Amino acid sequence: MNVQDIRSRLESVVNRPVELIEIGEWQGQQRSKSVEYQNAVKTNTLLSTGWTDIDSTWFFTANPELADDEEQWAFRIFDTNLLPAMRELIALLVQTVTSEVVTRPQEESEVQQLGRWLAEKLEHDESPQELPDALLLKSRLFTEMIPFLLICEGAQNTLGGYEELHQLLSTFLERDVLVVPLHGREWLLFVDRLDVLEVSEERGEEEESDRELIEAFGLGLYELIASEWTGIFNLSVTDPLQPAHGLVRAVRLLRESVFLGKTFHVTRNVHLPWELGLERLVYSIPAAQRERFIEEVEGLDVVLEDGEVLTTLETFFLMNCNVSETAKRLYIHRNTLIYRLDKIKQETGLDVRNFGDAVLMKLALLLDKVTKD
Repeated sequence: MNVQDIRSRLESVVNRPVELIEIGEWQGQQRSKSVEYQNAVKTNTLLSTGWTDIDSTWFFTANPELADDEEQWAFRIFDTNLLPAMRELIALLVQTVTSEVVTRPQEESEVQQLGRWLAEKLEHDESPQELPDALLLKSRLFTEMIPFLLICEGAQNTLGGYEELHQLLSTFLERDVLVVPLHGREWLLFVDRLDVLEVSEERGEEEESDRELIEAFGLGLYELIASEWTGIFNLSVTDPLQPAHGLVRAVRLLRESVFLGKTFHVTRNVHLPWELGLERLVYSIPAAQRERFIEEVEGLDVVLEDGEVLTTLETFFLMNCNVSETAKRLYIHRNTLIYRLDKIKQETGLDVRNFGDAVLMKLALLLDKVTKD
């Protein structure tokens, strides 16, 4: 376990943001040299219980007053009210685990730098077309890659840190994978385009489009992660790109895809931006117009309150309005499905077997999901 893994674990334990700062940087920052701080140094409690300033509690891998040229790290927890027992346990964890591992691999340092830069641009809603030359990883990002965004949610997740995730994905692909942390449990993954498409083709798949192969790869990637760790995971993927160009815009699209997918398709965990065009349009409709449209469809409330009918409609649209295929998917007789569709027509006046009425019903279902959200 390296220092970045420790940071992630601390963040999940205390449920507060945790920063990892090199002591050299920390010493260069303006900080209060209070009497309490000086006493902590003299009594050696700086390492045993940490040190609290105005808004944070600090834990050190070594005494910052004595640190030499080696890389030493400080963990900054944005909380000043940690219980004494918790402070002692955290200090013990930091000192014990980092006694032999106090440096980060060069690649991890580079991906951390890229992650911080991306997070800053996303937070300030900036979309530079090209990565700055100051980013050490830029030289590796001119080849065509496929970006995946992995988001882990919930307090019960067990997703590992950089080292564990990087090792799992590299072993799975038998090739190196770039793993870039963005914020909390949010990771940007880069896989070489040929690794995805050639691996799929080598498995003897029938001729499929690139997007179909990317989707299949994404589903396999999600299953791998979900089988290794517990928690709620969502994964989005978009078309291949050279990450050195247009990366911020691509990450914003990936985030939007996860959001729209979770809003409209709660049972799915892999979200594809090219399948969310209608959902993106529907979400942009003002709330007042959404409600007015729903109110104009008579009897829609009856349909939406009947779980069996709602499942029938969603499956019917999923199967491209094919009656026979929908009946097979629902494991019901064809006549039973026709009876349900006739019942929907009686309640709403919409016969979803007709294209125009099917479009109106699909829109109504999507608008209802947004309105409830």
